[in-house]
Amino acid sequence: MSAAPELERTTGTIVTGGEHIYYEVVAADRAAPPVVLCHGLGGNHASWWQQVGALASEFRVVTWDQRGFGNSTRRTGSFGPQVAVDDLLALTAHLGLGRVHLVGQSMGGWVAMGAALRAPARVASLTLTDTIAGVWTGEVESITAASASAVAARFAPGAVGRHPALGDRFAHANPELATLYQLISSMGDKPPDAEVFVMLAKMRADLDEVGTLDLPVHVVVGEFDELCPPEAVRKVAEAIPGARFTLLPGSGHSPYFEDPATWNRVVSEFVRHHLD
Repeated sequence: MSAAPELERTTGTIVTGGEHIYYEVVAADRAAPPVVLCHGLGGNHASWWQQVGALASEFRVVTWDQRGFGNSTRRTGSFGPQVAVDDLLALTAHLGLGRVHLVGQSMGGWVAMGAALRAPARVASLTLTDTIAGVWTGEVESITAASASAVAARFAPGAVGRHPALGDRFAHANPELATLYQLISSMGDKPPDAEVFVMLAKMRADLDEVGTLDLPVHVVVGEFDELCPPEAVRKVAEAIPGARFTLLPGSGHSPYFEDPATWNRVVSEFVRHHLD
């Protein structure tokens, strides 16, 4: 059996929009195709601990923190998915990544989609996982409205190992990992969830632009995702020309955390199929 490749890790910050944006790059080969992972509202760069090693043997894996999350600052009063698009594009330019494979989880899907629409020539492929990504069609809005209110009503403040972004089945079966998710989610000077939810509702992709998006797109969702229900996410995929749709059995809103082996496989296979 051959030894696993030795991975090199680089950390740093860039200054953009008056904020310090933290990033990490992990790879076995500095020339490997870049995959940029964009976290959700419950996460930060540390959320990807089950992805970095698994993907970095063949890709240059970039993780980063949006403003106020993890190690990134939130001092100017400007935060949210819209300015995160600016930060993401500034980061990829700073690192000299060229065309990147973007992966957006939940809130990160708005950011990844925003970057793909603004600078499509800089995006080699787009993976949207458990996210609406701003593709607010009438059907998507009606499906998500009922589900989101039901989820919010079930989560009392102070419950250990419970989080709206984790599936109930996973949390009950894996209390230690669910608690770890909760701990990772607590890091940073995070903006209020309620304010971010309003921003996500207001950040709407131009549906005409979405309908002419000319790059490989993979839309992934957990079978039991209640925040972004599979039927809503499927409608998002249908609005994007040629998009591939994958339903991950058994997972909730965070299959990358709940079932990393499956998530890593389907994401890496898609990216590998669309290498330059």
